[in-house]
Amino acid sequence: MATVSVPAAGEGRPLIGATMFGVTTPAVTRARERMEELGYEVRPLLWYGRPLGQLFRGARWADVVFCWSISDHALASSLVARRLACVVGGYEFANLPECHYGSMLTTRMRWLTKWVWKRADALLYVDPSLEEEATRAFGSPGRAFYVPTGYDSTFWTPGDAPRQNIAVTVCHAPTPERIRLKGVDLFLEAARANPEFEFHVVGELPPGMRGQDLGPNVVADGWLERDDLRDLYRRAKVYCQFSLHEGLPNAVCEAMLCGCVPVGTRSYGIPTAMDDAGFLVERDVGAISEGIRAAMEREDLRGRARDHIVRTFPVERRRRELKEILERLVSAL
Repeated sequence: MATVSVPAAGEGRPLIGATMFGVTTPAVTRARERMEELGYEVRPLLWYGRPLGQLFRGARWADVVFCWSISDHALASSLVARRLACVVGGYEFANLPECHYGSMLTTRMRWLTKWVWKRADALLYVDPSLEEEATRAFGSPGRAFYVPTGYDSTFWTPGDAPRQNIAVTVCHAPTPERIRLKGVDLFLEAARANPEFEFHVVGELPPGMRGQDLGPNVVADGWLERDDLRDLYRRAKVYCQFSLHEGLPNAVCEAMLCGCVPVGTRSYGIPTAMDDAGFLVERDVGAISEGIRAAMEREDLRGRARDHIVRTFPVERRRRELKEILERLVSAL
């Protein structure tokens, strides 16, 4: 693979246009900081659908346009970018009509995704299962690279306080369809079947569920600040992820770093995250309850869970692999 040295600041550094649709997130901010640490000049290109001219000028300015996800911003970037790289996190090739989820659901988004898939110089998949999904959609994963997310093991750490009989799930589920997609319905059923444990739902719920009594042993925490979420992970014994579809689930990995034993379904990137440090279960309340009860008793798996994430998904791995891909793209200019 051809590589080039990244010049120091002020010596003609390669220019990266980091483009995303509408908003930035903490994960995107951290990725931008890592690219800057590698010696690139990075210019965020936030786009809300207009004006196109601003996005086009920014994309032409860059040696490489780096897109988070494949959507309208990636399509617009593909028209003018010298080199185009796109992160594939899960939505791009999914097709789950029962959950209203995935770009393959509509003719327009399927066409848009195929256009970008053909033209992208690098498609960065966070989990191999997503490459398989792209192959089912279009016959191949395109110019594919497996680049999993990296997790900060210096922040996500176990605490010293005793563990409590708490199971946690984190979700962005503002609609009933998303509740099913993220497996929150199964989590709440498991709570009813296991009244001796406390179940915490962190994140957004549909308006109809907010403020409702979800059960005497269920706590709806809403969105928590990063420090508060870490504190909850440190108190909990178990983290649960019963999604129908995931890329590489960040919450699972961060909870495992804090010493939670994971219980999850065999869905896309969930087994990759868990490895042999937890309990994979079927989407059945009986099997889920059995997995949660078993995980509550397995103190020996806490260290294994953390060690797996530290060893497999360190920040340095993502930084190294991202650098190799960006240098390859820049060297081809």
